[in-house]
Amino acid sequence: MYDLIIIGGGPAGMTAGIYAARKKLKTLILTRDIGGQAAWSSDVENYPGFTMITGASLVEKFEHHVEEFKDVLELRLVTKGVSDITKEKTYFSVHTGDGHSEHARSVIIAGGKLPRPLGVQNEKEFLNRGVTYCAWCDGPLFAGKDVAIIGGGNSALDAA
Repeated sequence: MYDLIIIGGGPAGMTAGIYAARKKLKTLILTRDIGGQAAWSSDVENYPGFTMITGASLVEKFEHHVEEFKDVLELRLVTKGVSDITKEKTYFSVHTGDGHSEHARSVIIAGGKLPRPLGVQNEKEFLNRGVTYCAWCDGPLFAGKDVAIIGGGNSALDAA
């Protein structure tokens, strides 16, 4: 039984896990992929402490930070997706996609967000080479150029 299970291994989930473990909580981080959306980014220029770092390097630092303290802290990182959460009388059961369950007194959901691809031809080939999913983050890279911004509601217009 864990004190805390964190679902999501992006910056928020990893930070929550490190803080919880340092407070002596037996902690499990469950995530499909370490790093979240940062892992998809070629260059990250808005992360505190780094003027510029690649997404892959940032994810590597996340993993290293957790690994460095795993023997001192009760913090475990497992790359598994979560299929369901159920509330029992005094704890939560977190069910993974492979049929296993983990139990904890508390759960934090740090699911972040995933970009929704358009599904247009050659989209994957041009990812981070003209096609990006964060107008706020990457907009300055395209200043003075003709661009298309595609999105739902006012958020796309605001980003433009």
